[in-house]
Parts: sequence; C-alpha cells; structure tokens
Amino acid sequence: MAQADDVFTAVRAPSTGAGAKPSINSVRAAHAEFVTAVAKQPPWPIPLFADASDLEDRVDHVKAVFNALSVYVTAILDDTAQNIPGGLDRRQIDALLCDLTSEVSGTLQQAADALPESWS
Repeated sequence: MAQADDVFTAVRAPSTGAGAKPSINSVRAAHAEFVTAVAKQPPWPIPLFADASDLEDRVDHVKAVFNALSVYVTAILDDTAQNIPGGLDRRQIDALLCDLTSEVSGTLQQAADALPESWS
C-alpha cells in the first residue's frame, strides 16, 4: 500500500480585531526611515587632492548619518523603555551621540579649514 505524502494546510489564526504590536510596527518604521535616510545621503568619494568643499561635503554627510542614527536609536530606546519597569534614562546616551557627532564633524571641519586654498 502506498503512503501519502505529507500535506501541509495553512490554518488562519482567528481574528481578534487587534493589530500587530504597536512597538514592533514603530521599531520597524524607525528602521525603515533610518535605512531610507542613509540611502538618500550616499557619500561621495574624496579625491586624491581634496579641497575644503570636499571635506565640508563629508561633514554634511556625517551629520546627516548621525542625525538619522540618533532618531533611530531614540525610537529603539523609547520602545525598549516602554517594556522596562521604571523606563530608561537616556540622557547619557543622548549626550554621547551628540558628542560623537560633534567630534567627528568637528575633526573633519578642522581638516577642511587647514587645507591650503589651492593644491596647484
């Protein structure tokens, strides 16, 4: 006697009228916004003999990426805080992100300011 192959039948879960967990949707939306924001700001290659405007463009790029990262991290932490008794104290994290943005963009801006007017 031949045996039947396994048959899998999808059974739809009963509808309760409730949607997906809001936190999952907000986290995924924040992730999509982060990816979109970074994708909109692709870095341009720095030429061998960069001028101040090349580095200033890089400063703008870095600021945009860190801004998008900050928004994303804030959304993740806000979502996390909703599920932790007492929440989270984000002050240090916010300060670190701000300091990191400032340090990286400031270092690039100093390099731009130090470049000679012309390489020719």
